[in-house]
Amino acid sequence: MADLPDILDTDLSNSNAIAPAQIDWQTDDSGHVVPISARFGDVYFSRADGLAESQFVFLDHNQLAQRWAALPDYGYFVVGEIGFGTGLNVLAAWQLWQHVRPDNHSRLHIITTEKYPLQRADLARALATWTPLAPLAQRLLDHYPPLLAGCHRLNFFDERLTLDLWFGDAITSLQQCTGQACVDAWWLDGFAPARDTRLWSDALFAQIRRLSKAGTTLATFSAAQVVKSGLQRQGFVLNKVKGYGKKRHMLTGVLPKNPPPVLVTARFRHNKKIAPFWLPLPFRQDFYHATLSRKSRHKYAPDTLPDLAPANHRALTVAVVGAGVAGLAVAYSLAQRGHRVWLLDRAHPLAGASGNIRALLAPKLHNVTRFDDNLHLIGYLAGLRFYPALQALLPPYAAPVLERVGVLDLLAHQRRAIDSDAQASVADFAVPLDDKQVQTLLDGKTHATPPTQTPDPQATQQAGWWLADASLINTQIFAEAVLRLPNITFCQTTLQSLQQTGDCVTLQTVAHANAQPMDLPPTFDHAVLCMARDTAEFLPHVSRIKHSRGQISWFALPTDDDSLPPFALKYGGYLATFGDTRQRYALLGASFVRGTSDTRTHAADHEANLATLQQALPTLASQPLFDKNHLPDWQGRASLRAQTPDYLPVVGQVWAQPNDTHSRVWTFAALGSKGYAYAPICGEFLVGLMGGEMLPLPRHWLATLSPNRKALR
Repeated sequence: MADLPDILDTDLSNSNAIAPAQIDWQTDDSGHVVPISARFGDVYFSRADGLAESQFVFLDHNQLAQRWAALPDYGYFVVGEIGFGTGLNVLAAWQLWQHVRPDNHSRLHIITTEKYPLQRADLARALATWTPLAPLAQRLLDHYPPLLAGCHRLNFFDERLTLDLWFGDAITSLQQCTGQACVDAWWLDGFAPARDTRLWSDALFAQIRRLSKAGTTLATFSAAQVVKSGLQRQGFVLNKVKGYGKKRHMLTGVLPKNPPPVLVTARFRHNKKIAPFWLPLPFRQDFYHATLSRKSRHKYAPDTLPDLAPANHRALTVAVVGAGVAGLAVAYSLAQRGHRVWLLDRAHPLAGASGNIRALLAPKLHNVTRFDDNLHLIGYLAGLRFYPALQALLPPYAAPVLERVGVLDLLAHQRRAIDSDAQASVADFAVPLDDKQVQTLLDGKTHATPPTQTPDPQATQQAGWWLADASLINTQIFAEAVLRLPNITFCQTTLQSLQQTGDCVTLQTVAHANAQPMDLPPTFDHAVLCMARDTAEFLPHVSRIKHSRGQISWFALPTDDDSLPPFALKYGGYLATFGDTRQRYALLGASFVRGTSDTRTHAADHEANLATLQQALPTLASQPLFDKNHLPDWQGRASLRAQTPDYLPVVGQVWAQPNDTHSRVWTFAALGSKGYAYAPICGEFLVGLMGGEMLPLPRHWLATLSPNRKALR
């Protein structure tokens, strides 16, 4: 009988739930306490000297010191790793990168997978062994994400280093990984094939080949036959060399310039007396892979990537039209890669919907069945890493960009309660509270710190969820930080038209009458339209964008008043306090009105915001602070949210005709009410598409977010 190895044999419908690593701590020969996997009975690193082994196997045998030192200006090098483990390989590479990287704009991108990630406390304990790596280990720990399946992008722009942590099954993770770039060097770590038989499979080796190119190298501690034969079937040329220390052998390899096409192989076993054997079948693996892709739960063809010539290792000149949160996020990602950005807007930065006095960064909680399908949650977690990093661009006395106030989400306004099946998927960043605990927080002036321990998971009634990291963003400080980057130039001007000719984009603009005169470049390498609903005026092929009016309300609090919670509340609307030691304010948001383009402030919207609070929290709203007689003293701001019919933003390359993958016109628009969550991750996504990088979102988002998604259906 024959058994075809299914390249997509991993069940992509699995939930977010990630089982953390089970660690046994043992003392090695030198007296160090080292982690052992209780699940696999194998060590995470060598008892003798794990750091030296990591350097020997993965860095030296991929010739990384020499290759990195020779990177040209704006060069881009990708490392792929199977088995993040304790992060020792990553930190060893980071340390080497610091020593050998050239003084230019080259960048290192490490993509690593881990099915059973360590919890943060275990990771800190494991890395404490390596004193020389302590500063880098602390930076990794500071950015270490919650244990949710999917890609977590960690950018260290000051180090010119990007780390993509893919939590979940390695095969599933690599299947979702995509981009114009390919991996330059592989570290095949993980546990020994005898311990983890499921990992070392043809499905894994097929993904390694898919993400490789001619000249891609690899190194692995293992010389097992299953590894050797699997890689050879994928076309890699292997060498068996002396292993580290007492280990006899290890493998190195390279994918040759013109590797033969990989045929599908079948495993045959005639009867129990004859050993199984593999036999190639007469059709190519990539055809087989495409056939199996039709079984995917996603309805779009996933890999419609741009097809642009490389930038010849030079800085790009990019026009970003629209200085809202989308345009600022794109400009930031471009500038941090060393590109020249002209940020254009007919008004001042954040003049539109993203210019509210404060923005609430908190996910909308519902049945989160898959993290990698929930863009709002992906963006929320990315934002918690993105916004604090901007503080380094500001003077020491500046107000914080992000203030972690915490949010109590009451799951009101006809939201679905989070059921017990979904609790595991959000337990790392949200704690369920019962009625009594919520009432304790809201009752009078009793504002104790919300519990840090999850209540009994068997409790049937969930009255609210506590999100300790949910935050308020000071929007003007955010814009100020981004605009401090020296290679971003803001210009107040109005776009009239744009045209692509060959490899250039030309803009026709009219400068604002009171704006400082500024000469724009005659042409740009790329143009990105981040103009909310106005985007469709210049890009008729973009999906239909609609709008709704929203108004926030705020008022000054008496100096001695402490009747409101120090954290924010979500209840269909939201209530938060903000300010400084001199004056505090209460903020309510936000109304939702369709069918109007009026952006004047209206008393009726103040009343609507108050009514929403009264309906959800009548006791709190009965305080004298919220007496209707005070409404004339309230301040407000109204703006128009832009959104698509499917409530997802449009992000990507804009086609003037079908499959126009050479287009140099891009868009990031229609963020709705989730702009500050979507902007950081989608800005990285768009810049990755433009620069030919590996992407920070699973491959199905290519078509799901595409401005051309109607044509791709």
